[in-house]
Amino acid sequence: MNQHTDRLIDHKERTHSPSHWVRTRFFPDMRVPSPDVIDFREIADRGFRVVLLDIDNTLAVHGSRTGDTFARGIVTRIEKAGLVPVIVSNARAGRARAYARSLGVSSFIPDAGKPGIEPICRHLRELGCSPDNALMIGDQLLTDVWSARRAGIPVILTDKRSSKELITVRVKRPIETLLRLIGGCSEWKILGEKGYDCL
Repeated sequence: MNQHTDRLIDHKERTHSPSHWVRTRFFPDMRVPSPDVIDFREIADRGFRVVLLDIDNTLAVHGSRTGDTFARGIVTRIEKAGLVPVIVSNARAGRARAYARSLGVSSFIPDAGKPGIEPICRHLRELGCSPDNALMIGDQLLTDVWSARRAGIPVILTDKRSSKELITVRVKRPIETLLRLIGGCSEWKILGEKGYDCL
C-alpha cells in the first residue's frame, strides 16, 4: 500500500474507534473549574447570544430552590455581556420556575429531559437563536454535554459545585470516569487548557 492509502486507513480507524465515538458525544468543547471563571464578554464577542445554564451542581448546590450570591453573580455577568441567560434543568416546572425567578431570569426550560433535546431546541427556535449561537454550561457528561452534542450546541463543562447529589446522579459518576478513560486521558486534559477559540 502507498502512503496515501495508509493515511486513509489510519483516518478511518481513528474516526471509527471507541475513543472517537466517546469524544464526539460525551467530551465538551472545553472544561473549567467553575462557571464563575468564564469570560462572558469574550463569549459574546464570538457571536453567542444565549447561555443555557444547568441548575444542580452548576449554578446551585443540589436541591436549591433559590439562587445565592454565587449564581446571581454569574447571571449578572452574563446579562452585562449582552447575553440572554436561560435556565435549563431536568427539574420539575415548579422548582425550575422558582429558581429562575429568584435570579430575575424570565427564560427557563423545566423538565428538559436532558439528554433529550426537543425542549431545548424548541426554546431556542422561540428565541430566534440557532444552536451554534447558544452555549450550554453544565456539570454532567451524560446529560448536559450529551444533549448539547446531540443538538449541535457548543458546551463548557464545569466541575461540580458540591459533593451533595441525588443517588441517580451519583451512580452516573463512575460511568463518566469510564467515558473519560475510553475517550483518552490526554485528550481530556487538553480540554482544560483550551481557550474560547475552540467554541
